[in-house]
Amino acid sequence: MNAKAGQETFWYQLRLQLRVIWALMLRETVTRFGREGLGMLWMIAEPAMFVVGVMIIFSFIEVGYPYGISVAEWMAVSYPTLLFWRNGTGRVTGALNINRALLHHQPIRPMDIIYSRILLEFASAMAVFLFLFPIFIVVGICHFPANVLTMAIGYLLIIWFSFGFVLIMAGLAELSETIEKTSHIILYLMLPFSGIFIPTFTIPEPYRDYLLYFPLIDAVDYFHHGYFGSAVPSYYHLDYTVFVLIAMTLFALAISGVAISRVKAN
Repeated sequence: MNAKAGQETFWYQLRLQLRVIWALMLRETVTRFGREGLGMLWMIAEPAMFVVGVMIIFSFIEVGYPYGISVAEWMAVSYPTLLFWRNGTGRVTGALNINRALLHHQPIRPMDIIYSRILLEFASAMAVFLFLFPIFIVVGICHFPANVLTMAIGYLLIIWFSFGFVLIMAGLAELSETIEKTSHIILYLMLPFSGIFIPTFTIPEPYRDYLLYFPLIDAVDYFHHGYFGSAVPSYYHLDYTVFVLIAMTLFALAISGVAISRVKAN
């Protein structure tokens, strides 16, 4: 009887927290984009315009990629993956301090605020990709993926890395004001090591092997492998990537837990 009651309590608490996270996501959307004009559609329109703008700017660069890949195609496929960890970090860092007043409401936990912002940014980035990619195929900038399943798995690995990275940055930002102030610098320094602007097949050995120890590059290259197939060489270590992402997630949950304990103490 007690076990049944405990199970019912668990599912009740789970439903309650999901409703809290959903409400926080709606609140953040309305606060950020407002109710007038495009409203919530700005959640897709804003990053979509940014992606298209980057494609146009880089298309004027005369230096192209090998294997018949245009700059526009490479950016169309690669750049949307950056939105997860870059935008997610920018929105989540310092979120607890900004929304500290919400913690006076009993059902709202600090992790609910963090999860709501992460999910909102991830939903926005995924919606942008799902919206733009079919258009790029129709207009001839991109082609249909060589292996949709492989591409989807690579995409999920990028989301997984982004989740762990954003949680780590959010936790460290709560523990150190220096991290919060310099987070944007860290994000910019990560750009050359994201596998987006510099393809791994253009990097000579042994530097390429060193870069592949970074799980984001492995995930992005596996994503590229799903899109380009055997037409373009890809380099990744899937078992290693999954192992590192598991360790990264556990560390992220631990550091965010420490940060939340400090927030509650204050």
